[in-house]
Amino acid sequence: MDSNVLAAQRYLNAMFGGHPDWEPLDENGNTGTVTMEGITRAFQIHNNVSAVTGTVGPATIAKMKQLPIITKMDPDDSSDINVCLIQCALFCKGYHAGGITGIFYNAGVVAVKEMQAEAGIPVTGTINWKVWAGLLSLYWFKIVDGGRETVQLIQRQLNTDWSDIIGVGPCDGVMSRHTALSLIGALQAAEGVTTELIPDLSEVNFGDRTTEEFPTVLKINKNGQDDIPFNKLVQYALYFNGFDPWRYDGNFDYNTQQQVTAFQDFYALTDIGLVTPGEVNVATMKSLLVSKGEVSRGAKACDCATVLNRQQAFDLKHAGFTHIGRYLTGSVGSNYIPKFITKDEARYIKEAGLSVFPIYQDGGWYLNYFKDICQGAYDAEKATKAAIDIGIPAGTVIYFAVDFDCLGYETETYVIPYFQKLKLFFDSPRNTMNYKLGIYAPRYVCTLVTDAGLVNSSFVADMSTGFSGNLGYPLPSNWAFDQFHEVDFPSVPTFPIDKVAYSSRDIGFSTFDTVADKTEQEQLQEQVDNARYQFVYRVCQELNLLDRMLSIGFTLGSELLVALVQTENAILSVKLTVNGSVVTPEENDHVVNIRTSEGALTAGCSSELDELSSVAVVAGFDTNKMIKNIALSISTGYITFSVTEIHVLRTAFSITFNVPNLLPEDFPLASSISFRFDFSITATDTNKIFFEAEYAEDYLKDLFLAGFVLACVGAIAYGASLGIGVPILESMLSTYSSLGFLAP
Repeated sequence: MDSNVLAAQRYLNAMFGGHPDWEPLDENGNTGTVTMEGITRAFQIHNNVSAVTGTVGPATIAKMKQLPIITKMDPDDSSDINVCLIQCALFCKGYHAGGITGIFYNAGVVAVKEMQAEAGIPVTGTINWKVWAGLLSLYWFKIVDGGRETVQLIQRQLNTDWSDIIGVGPCDGVMSRHTALSLIGALQAAEGVTTELIPDLSEVNFGDRTTEEFPTVLKINKNGQDDIPFNKLVQYALYFNGFDPWRYDGNFDYNTQQQVTAFQDFYALTDIGLVTPGEVNVATMKSLLVSKGEVSRGAKACDCATVLNRQQAFDLKHAGFTHIGRYLTGSVGSNYIPKFITKDEARYIKEAGLSVFPIYQDGGWYLNYFKDICQGAYDAEKATKAAIDIGIPAGTVIYFAVDFDCLGYETETYVIPYFQKLKLFFDSPRNTMNYKLGIYAPRYVCTLVTDAGLVNSSFVADMSTGFSGNLGYPLPSNWAFDQFHEVDFPSVPTFPIDKVAYSSRDIGFSTFDTVADKTEQEQLQEQVDNARYQFVYRVCQELNLLDRMLSIGFTLGSELLVALVQTENAILSVKLTVNGSVVTPEENDHVVNIRTSEGALTAGCSSELDELSSVAVVAGFDTNKMIKNIALSISTGYITFSVTEIHVLRTAFSITFNVPNLLPEDFPLASSISFRFDFSITATDTNKIFFEAEYAEDYLKDLFLAGFVLACVGAIAYGASLGIGVPILESMLSTYSSLGFLAP
């Protein structure tokens, strides 16, 4: 808590609390967005701004420009509310204003000078519209954690040179959306395209007028007075794109030339007749400032959702395209027109001499798609099967789509876990063709997923220049394809394509494997297999076993050792088997029928599971929620608890989740599945009678067994996820020993 910020909050509430447009501030001493909006709201109320919004917009800026400049006052002057607001803002921005007195005196003048110096605006010690705009903004002028000094230097110089046009931007050392857009605004100011303050930088674009007014070329030793402003912007943009010119003073020297050349090479601009290496023409400047760059430039690659006929494939080749991105699955439009590659199309592509890079996108254009933790497992399964079916050769990169403006925290929280599941599958024996993992996404998303070590190469979604993940971010280091412009391609018939820059990091493939057509029976069986694997993944996720299932490449019918835990007195073994048939209960088995209604368990079913789970709490781990989630995944079916062995030194039992029909009952093939855990506990100290056999026989046939098995499921899952299997087993044995099930 900051006592000066607390004083500011108390002042604002006391002074403006009676106004109908005032929104009371929490008096907590914490600065931030809400407090700054409160100061702005107070300014708008006091100065009769037409709309009291709490944000600094055109009307508020206009009012700031109308106010007389505030200069150093005399201690005997009358208190000024506007000065009080400035003092509040100074405190909240980290500057010591002396107090909230309404007298702009020594401490206030020093604080304003400090703010002006850090913001890169003229240091006058007086309060003009730029001081107002900077202090009432949500921007910071001191470097923040994670900020870079070079970025701060550039931000200050932008304010120094162009704040009349682009306003007073942040100087926090962070490459933000505002800073990225400021470069375009400053370019328009340097060109004379814009001469007035830009009210909203998000509306600027590198349009026709900006293109027309750009100098013919910027190059080494061309450092006249008129060139310096443009050269500075080149140097700023080089740095933001990952190429450091080492200077930011507008002197176009040898190193700047070298960095321009390196940028042009990396962005694949030099071999398409677009630029002269080391010189900045308008096409290079567009690529520096806008993710899509010069959209009229030639492209060696394209992608499309159209199933190509022979004429279209050959026309693409004759137009100079060498690579085409095509989809493995899915459809487009409300009429669900298929977009996936066909065998006829594959033949036409091969005959035309085109290479292919495959794309998987059956969703991925909205955030919620990635919130299902199993989605990566589903997609890996579906994409690799589709690739095999169409004859995609071994080792090919498949690009999985993140096709929306995904923010950094959303990428960290949802997209990276999605790709982690994909990678587990791709690295497993299930990926028999050794397909490689790629990503289609905005720049920053590609970079974050790449830096996490999850993908081999990136297909960059650069057409959306306003995406937060594209604005101000460089291309990822592993970019293979860069989508930059949609056009209608003239052929028979005409069809839309996206022009795509090609880096040669992924050469795609030009020859499809020969694959026999699947019979109708095989196609139906594939639907059953897909349903079974999706069920397995859902249940494994509830048990915290999904990652292990994916990494070992689990297949139907195989046995998986889930856990082997040993303590001083016992060994616990847990094995898992998934089969394509249900287990018929025997006479002494305990059976729970799963019944649901409107997406929830029925009251009777829920109550029965509650009764089982009441004796199944181990080391603080409650299995109730887990088992109910599994039951909901089953929807219709039953759970079987079975005793398979009883002995003084060993006991074994199982729990089986059975689903008679994963697909509708009228589906022509059987779609049943069972998901069985086999547990065994073996005493290692033969000098002791470990199990009380007679006592155990009674309880192993009753709810105690079911509860014990549930506890094992939950505890092993819990222990496996945290790496504490031994303490979990010891806790289990202690719990059941106290109930008389085990001998002391």
